[in-house]
Order: sequence, then structure tokens, then C-alpha cells
Amino acid sequence: MFNFNTQSKKYSLNGEITVPGDKSIAHRAIMFGSLAKGVTQLSNFSFSEDLATTARVFKELGAKIHSEPSTKSMIIKGTNHQFKKLDTPLEIHNVGELESLLLGVLASVPEEYIIDGGDFLKKRPQKNTLRLLSEMGAKYVPVSEEALPLKITGSEDLNGITYQQEISSAQIKSSLILAGLYAKSKTKIIRKIPTRNHTEVLANYFGAGIDMNDKIITIDPKMTHLKGQSLNIPGDFSSASFYLVGAMLSKDSKITLRRVGLNPTRIGLLDVIKQMGGQIEISNRVDNIEPYGDLTVWNQSLHGTTITAEKVPSIIDEIPLIALIASQATGKTVIEEVQDVYLQNSERVRIMRTELAKLGIVMQINDDSIVIEGNQQVKVKDDVDSHKDHRIAMMLVIASNLTKTPFQIKNIEAIDVSYPNFISDLKKLVNF
Repeated sequence: MFNFNTQSKKYSLNGEITVPGDKSIAHRAIMFGSLAKGVTQLSNFSFSEDLATTARVFKELGAKIHSEPSTKSMIIKGTNHQFKKLDTPLEIHNVGELESLLLGVLASVPEEYIIDGGDFLKKRPQKNTLRLLSEMGAKYVPVSEEALPLKITGSEDLNGITYQQEISSAQIKSSLILAGLYAKSKTKIIRKIPTRNHTEVLANYFGAGIDMNDKIITIDPKMTHLKGQSLNIPGDFSSASFYLVGAMLSKDSKITLRRVGLNPTRIGLLDVIKQMGGQIEISNRVDNIEPYGDLTVWNQSLHGTTITAEKVPSIIDEIPLIALIASQATGKTVIEEVQDVYLQNSERVRIMRTELAKLGIVMQINDDSIVIEGNQQVKVKDDVDSHKDHRIAMMLVIASNLTKTPFQIKNIEAIDVSYPNFISDLKKLVNF
């Protein structure tokens, strides 16, 4: 149980802060560093529960990984794609991003592995990913309903395939890319809608042969020679988003977020805020392997908007925050064609609606859209629960400042999955 706003009054947010390194980039950097030949050095690494799980898994597979939390750094001595044979399961808990990527990594390893996980992943089938990797030549034996635990036998003779995206999933795409790096022929992914591109960007940085345009991604294994690299990980945009929305919704607020990642496939929330009439200043921009810059935001009035299907993949992690900010705007906000969101995050959408309703915030969720009316008053009807979802937990902390009525957040410790210091960092900005 947790109650952030214990003083029964609202606060403003002022000052500046640096958010942890990007979690999605860090997951992939561990993987490429482990697959590569030579040494990889990572700086501004965020030591969260999810990333600790990924590091442990690749240590078990044979990579030598040394962590220095005090300096936010990690050193990886890669395996040159020579993973260990294991007699025990790879336990990935509930790290969904790791599951999808690991399936692709192990598709090209000619050993038998068992992947096991937590309750959430045991309920999340991977039939689309498994079907595609099976077409390439890997063998997957699920215990039930194509969910964890899974027995995997990879192949040295994977065949490249051509895949016309059925859903806009960066995780399925990334799994195919990781498998395609070690196939015997090219793999082509014909995009439905562009999704976050960290996998292909980092793969090429480490020495892959991936060609990208708006329509097709082509992975050429003959051009792939992964070598260790040095990478300074930019701040995590999804973590920064909670502060952005918090400052937007809190009177007399103005904050600056330093060195936030600005990958165009991740920052759809900035476009949504702009559509809603808001402004965010970007300064000190650096266009590196992964671009980053400083973001300054302040309390502003917003209006409703329509978010089209093309924008949805770049806001998929921020939909709970968008629902919250839309409920406080003027007019109606519609998120269109969200079928792919349901396929990938149906549980999060359900929890979002249930828990916000306990605060008097209601929305209409249809098969193809989410509709949120603006100017909703927050009326606390009951304590809320994150249901062990870290993004829901942080969104509810931000929502606590929309009312003078304190409420409890159950399972607040879910925040540790991605941002263990979120509460303490937020308090540094709080002024009552």
C-alpha cells in the first residue's frame, strides 16, 4: 500500500531531473553485446528488476557481464554467438520484452532450452512469433496454448522468410530480426505501420546488415559480423513521460528533463501533446546512434484530439498516461484503430479502465477505439491497485495530484520493474 499525497493538498513540480537510461535500448544492448565478438561497454545503464533479469539470463548463456551500479555502467564480454548448453530452465519472470527477443536469439542456437516465466507470461500466448520462427526452421514445444514454459530447439540452418506484418508489433519484428541475423538467406519484413526501431538501429551499430525504409526491413545475414561496442544509453522516454504529464496537469509547474531519448519511433506522446495544443521545448539535441536532448515542460491547458492508427505504435507504452491527460483536457479524445494494442496489451488496457474508474475517470473502450471525454472531475471512490503493472502504478501516482482526497495504491512496488527511484526522484520536484 502507498499514499504519495499525504498532505491532502495538491503540489506543483519544479526543477530539473535526469531519468534512468532507456530500458528498451538496454535490453537490446545486453543481447547484442552477448552475441557479439569482443567487449561491449554500456554507460548510463539503469539497474532495474527487468534489466537484472536480462543480464542474468545472458550470463547463464555464457556472456561475461560485470555491473557497476555506482557508476551506472556495465561491461560485457560477448560469446561470438556461442551459447552454453543448459540443464536448467531460463527463468525470465514477467519480462515480456525479454521473452519475445530471447525467442529470436535462441532460434539460431542448435541446442535445446526451456524458457519459463511468471504468471503474466504464462497467460500470454506467443503464437504469432512462434509460427514465424517455426517457418524459419526453429522448433518450439509449448506446454499449453503456446505460452510459457516453452521448450526451444534452434537451428544452424534457419531459412530467411518474407513476413507481411499482420499486427504492428515491435516485439515480433525484433524477434524475426534477431533470428534473421543468423539465417542462411535474407529475411524481409513488410511493415504494416512503422514501430519502434531500437533493434534494427542497434543491430547495425554492432555490425549487422539491415536495410530499412518506410515499407520494408531487409536482414542480410551475409553482411552481419557483430562486434562489441561502446554505448551511452540516453534517458528513457517512457520514464520521462510521467513527469511530462505530471507537470502539464499540475498548477504552477515547470520542469526540465535532461538527456531524454528522442528516437522518433518512441516519442509519439510529444506529437499527441502538440495536437492537444501543448508545447514542449527541446534543447541541447544530439543526433547520435540514438538521439537525445533536454525537454522543458510546464502547466498548460489542453484540448481533445483524435489519435490515428499511424501514431498508435509510438504511444503504446503511454496510453494510460494519455487516457489520464485526455480526461483533464477540454473536449473529447479518440484513440483510433487500437486492435493491435489489445493484442499486445489487453490486460493493461483493462486495468487502466478499471482503476481510473475508481477515481471517477471513465472511458469508452470499443473493438477499434478508446474514447475519453474531457473535463472529468477526479472523485475518489476507492483505493486503487496497480495489479503489478509498473506503468499503471506510476500513472496512478501522477493521478494522485488531481485530487485533495488521499487514496492508497496497492502493489506500488511494481515500479521497481523499470524505475526503482521514481518516487524519490518525483519528491525532489514537489512543492506544496
